[in-house]
Amino acid sequence: MKRIVEVLIALLLMAEVAAAQHTKLPEIPAAVYNVRDYGAVGDNKTLNTLAIQKALDQAKASGGKVLIPAGEYRCGPLNLYGKTHLEIAKGATLRLTNEIESFPAANGRYLNFIDVAKANDVRISGQGTIDGQGEVWWKATEAKSLTLRRPQLLFIEGTQRIEISGVTFLNPPNTHLSLKNTQDVYIHDIVIQAPTTSHNTDGINISAKNCTIERCTISTGDDNIAINFGNRPLATADPEVQNMVIKDCTFGYGHGLSIGSFTSGSLNGLRVSNCTFDGTTSAIRIKTARGRGGVLDNVSYENITIKNARYPIFISEYYPKEPTTPQEDVMSVAGERNPSYKNITLKNVTVTDSQEALILWGIPESPIQHVHFENVRISAKAGAQIYNVANAEFIHSSIKVISGEKLRVYQAVVTGL
Repeated sequence: MKRIVEVLIALLLMAEVAAAQHTKLPEIPAAVYNVRDYGAVGDNKTLNTLAIQKALDQAKASGGKVLIPAGEYRCGPLNLYGKTHLEIAKGATLRLTNEIESFPAANGRYLNFIDVAKANDVRISGQGTIDGQGEVWWKATEAKSLTLRRPQLLFIEGTQRIEISGVTFLNPPNTHLSLKNTQDVYIHDIVIQAPTTSHNTDGINISAKNCTIERCTISTGDDNIAINFGNRPLATADPEVQNMVIKDCTFGYGHGLSIGSFTSGSLNGLRVSNCTFDGTTSAIRIKTARGRGGVLDNVSYENITIKNARYPIFISEYYPKEPTTPQEDVMSVAGERNPSYKNITLKNVTVTDSQEALILWGIPESPIQHVHFENVRISAKAGAQIYNVANAEFIHSSIKVISGEKLRVYQAVVTGL
């Protein structure tokens, strides 16, 4: 009876999550500022930083749309302010300059391409492209010739009411989209792409309350989406990530949809549905470690298709590496920043042509609590590993493996397989 009540409560919370997303969209005044009126030239030769920043500064005063019309605009780092809509029109490309030697820097890092700080009501849209020209930066990283952190394509911090739609984001020196401590976020119908060999090119790196990400196509050299929430100072603080929905997205190569590795800010309420993964290293991925962990509660994945993934479902309270065997680790004192995972649901999930069937790996002093699998079908080369898990429940689910044991269990309660 107790377990039935817990499941009902979790389902009610899921319903609340689904109804609570991006409750407020940005409000932008009707004024329009065309960057060509401020001297911008879309010839892929002229450096347009000052001209485009003039248009953004003009919009800062009273708000409005800053329009990038068709053309190719070379540009350096920009600051975007509140009550501003940056539209990258069809046929327009906003292209980050790639001269590392003269690239501006401050506070121990190269400046981000588009930076937004505590600027409520922000929209970035259009059918155009933002291109980070990251190859020169990736090569410098491989050569270990950089002394500062590489620029991110779009960095938004401490901002409410954000909408990002339509735009194609390409080849950042570092992360494509980074949103930190944000609220009422709506990201939809965008394309994110960088080569699989590119370094640290996360698609979306985010911590947010009331957020929807939908109908996005993401292929990157790192996490397709990374939900990171590592800024909570005290255990009693409000969860840094709440009420997030990710749905109808297509993930190509990359490291999948990840939670972590920083989770000390805690998460309550994530619903992922109707998404496909094809060729990702991982797909459903949760990762953290002692000292950087927090509470992760009320997470669900539903109607998910995973193909050709090495680690299709990989939920671990270790990072960056698990012990060689579960017996190798010993119980330590439960600390404030130890990970705590509970109430994770996977429903209607199909996994084919994968390397590892399933990994659930908790730490001894804080086992993973209540993982519910329903209508989950997994086909893999190697079997499942379930270690330090208080309750893993399988209903109408199956695991088929090519060789070896189908299920390896240590300090875990597993039912239904």
